Amino acid sequence: MHIKFVNRIEELNALAKFSSKFRGLPLYIYGPEGCGKTRLLREFVSKFNEYYGKEAIAIYIDALERESIDKAIFVPKSVKLVKTILTSIVEHYGGVVGKALINSISTILEKTLTDRKLEDNYIMVVVDDVVKAIGLEKIEWYVKWLYELLWKLFEEHNPRAINFIILTSEGKSLDLISRHRHVSITLLWNLEKNAFKELFYKLNPPENVCFENVWQLFGGNPGKLVELAIRYDWALKSIIDTYRDTLEQIVREIIGHGLKKELELVLEDVDSIYEKPNKRMLELKEMLVERNLIIYKKRKDLCERYVKINQELGIGKYFAWQVPMYRIIMRNMLSAQTSNII
Repeated sequence: MHIKFVNRIEELNALAKFSSKFRGLPLYIYGPEGCGKTRLLREFVSKFNEYYGKEAIAIYIDALERESIDKAIFVPKSVKLVKTILTSIVEHYGGVVGKALINSISTILEKTLTDRKLEDNYIMVVVDDVVKAIGLEKIEWYVKWLYELLWKLFEEHNPRAINFIILTSEGKSLDLISRHRHVSITLLWNLEKNAFKELFYKLNPPENVCFENVWQLFGGNPGKLVELAIRYDWALKSIIDTYRDTLEQIVREIIGHGLKKELELVLEDVDSIYEKPNKRMLELKEMLVERNLIIYKKRKDLCERYVKINQELGIGKYFAWQVPMYRIIMRNMLSAQTSNII
């Protein structure tokens, strides 16, 4: 199924504005799993020449692609890369194709482009899922390396604008890179309600599936909506049951650590993690962030806005549940457990 790109016009315009001049810092975009980071940046890369002319260069690299060069690197149709040089890069590094390419950005720009010059040109390189590819322990080093490479290429080739963007869906790296000045950090959130509704109806839901129910479960997360439509054939009970099985193990682990009361507080108000930063609450925060259940959100998004507080969807001032469904399922588990005890 071809999933049409919907909305995100403001985000595309924000990316175009960011790319219009040399910014000097890699841009680190984080957000909930499935919020649409990859789709947005691939869409932007495909339109890059519309913004900056037919000679402009935009490259998207999927750091997790293991085998296919064609899948690991994506460019607009107007941009041609020398396949033999890409192949030699991969052979030199061995292993995962995407991982080899994200370590060879300079070579890709300087040696594989055909009929393109770097001087006085607009250049954008997007690296997707880098943390999962190289590991959390190397992310600080990689971001610093990208920063130094950015300046090296700018000084050697004198482009009109050259910028790097890094994408990630996990939250643990945020604490690590926030310590440094050589990166700019921004947030991408789930779709707002009208855009989510547009995507919902483009996927042709059956009449018995209520949009409001889906909104309350997913809170605008397009990845979960597509998963419901394609993998689960719109069976809400099936997707809930699947995630219940996963979350049951996490709840048992949290209770095993003696953090049941803390979890109850966070399920009631996710900002309890920020407002009551005792040792036990911080331990729970690490467990929830590591499993991509909650995320820190007190950062402006691409459009220079803060995500609005919505307690119904589990969105606080500082933290938010990545998807409301996680909170709903875990709440029901604790309620059921309490009822059994009584």
